[in-house]
Amino acid sequence: MDFLINESQLRLILQEQDENNMSGDMKEMYSFTKNLVEKVKKIYGLNLRLLLTWGASVGGFVLPLSEFIKTGRFNLTEEQQILILAGVACTFFYDNSRTLKLLLKKIKSEGLEDTFKEVLIKSKNLRTSFFNFLKSAGVTLNNTMDLIAYSFIIPVITDILGGIMNGGNPEEIAMTIAKRLAASGVIVVSQSVLSEVLRRIIKKIK
Repeated sequence: MDFLINESQLRLILQEQDENNMSGDMKEMYSFTKNLVEKVKKIYGLNLRLLLTWGASVGGFVLPLSEFIKTGRFNLTEEQQILILAGVACTFFYDNSRTLKLLLKKIKSEGLEDTFKEVLIKSKNLRTSFFNFLKSAGVTLNNTMDLIAYSFIIPVITDILGGIMNGGNPEEIAMTIAKRLAASGVIVVSQSVLSEVLRRIIKKIK
């Protein structure tokens, strides 16, 4: 038996699908951070729970680096990958020099200094590119932590592009996406501030 739906019902289904995808993306980023913290604790005995304060932002920044390691020419064990990613995450997100020194000492003892430096350079390039992108969109960044706070946007740029391709008012699209991302409950930026940032990004892309 065939079931017919009208245009408004189809739009609602697509909207709910997009919302589930975005919420899922945010939770995946937070879950990545949580797993990283738990594995570092289990393997190396280091407590990095403060990284969870940034939740999805850490995941948004570190996930692309994880893919870089996995698809690159590196020959690392899972434990070594975790150590490298933890070192990068703490370099940007963790205001505790003692913990970072312990991580760097462990990286050195395992002969991973060159690999860590290469991944760190990649992370700095990612940060610079993201900073320039936000700046060109007219987003005001008062300090590095402002930039870091928006890192969860990096993996969902394609979703934002999808919203633009489907047409619509930039302000409405920005408000809708901000609401969906905020509903995930794992980001540290307020919905109103995020909506304004997304509006500027969408206007730039469009």
